[in-house]
Amino acid sequence: MNYNQIPVIIPILAAAYVFSVYLLLIVAQKGAKITSNQSWQQGVPESRTSLH
Repeated sequence: MNYNQIPVIIPILAAAYVFSVYLLLIVAQKGAKITSNQSWQQGVPESRTSLH
């Protein structure tokens, strides 16, 4: 690889990074929804402040 290809690789890597962060945020959001739905069904309080 010569130095003429590096300016083309930088935007490709940046786009891949942004896309991977976007996918991770979607996965985390779905995981949070599943967790909150399960705790609601089991009757577990959502925060520790409600225990006092």
